[in-house]
Amino acid sequence: MGRRFALAFSLLGCALSLSSPSVMAGERIVSIGPATTELILALGGEQSLVATDVSSPEPRGVPKVGYHRALAAEGILSLSPTLVVGSDEMGPNSTLDQLRRANVKVEVMATAPTLANLNERIDTLAHLLGDQTAGSKLKEEIAAQSDTLAAQAKQNKPLKVAFLLLHKGQPTSIAGGNTTASALVTLAGGVNPVAGLHDYKPVSTESLIELQPDLVLVSGRDWQQYQDPDAVLSQVPALSATPAGKNKAIHAIDGHALQGGLSLRSLQQANQIAQWIKQGS
Repeated sequence: MGRRFALAFSLLGCALSLSSPSVMAGERIVSIGPATTELILALGGEQSLVATDVSSPEPRGVPKVGYHRALAAEGILSLSPTLVVGSDEMGPNSTLDQLRRANVKVEVMATAPTLANLNERIDTLAHLLGDQTAGSKLKEEIAAQSDTLAAQAKQNKPLKVAFLLLHKGQPTSIAGGNTTASALVTLAGGVNPVAGLHDYKPVSTESLIELQPDLVLVSGRDWQQYQDPDAVLSQVPALSATPAGKNKAIHAIDGHALQGGLSLRSLQQANQIAQWIKQGS
């Protein structure tokens, strides 16, 4: 089931790109954020992309305009865009205002870690691309795959799953209940032991041990280095005193899946988390 879910999402963008009609004529789009970019690709809008930000891994070969929270107007304007679109995480506002004064349309999409918000962003982008049919198809596919994920989640034992954000030289932070990270845990059938917190909060050694998580998920700027549980235990020794640490039930999550609300990539990650919870049940 997990492989079918991941495969469906990996092929979804290609299928829709091939089947959807051409996007609004003459549009030149700068897409900011991996969640926004992957949706544009899934809706068949790749031919209108003139640039993305550095956090968007695809499509390859497209110019990058910088970090989504620290954009510079000059580089963007040099590409003669007609539209800059991204989540409410992009900025700074001074850059967005400068783009508007240069007669570039700027679309800022509100984000939330919910499927409803994901569908709203799909509707917005489908409208901007002039292809509501592709938007409807994408939402139908997401609904079907979400149902599959929910069925898997119901079969899982509700293990305690802590989500840690790791940056070398900075305190370890844990994901509160209003984060995309926490939404992935819930979608996968896990229980966030700090769901009452908001955003990411520093977590002490004592608190981590007291939480006794069964499964630990980690991410960060260099999330790939945490694919080895021993690397995480080396940076966060307190986990050795938890069930997750003792069983080395520690897994890295693609940091791109946490930006800009729920996304196709984050739903793939939720499916993977569901498999890890199943293994630990």
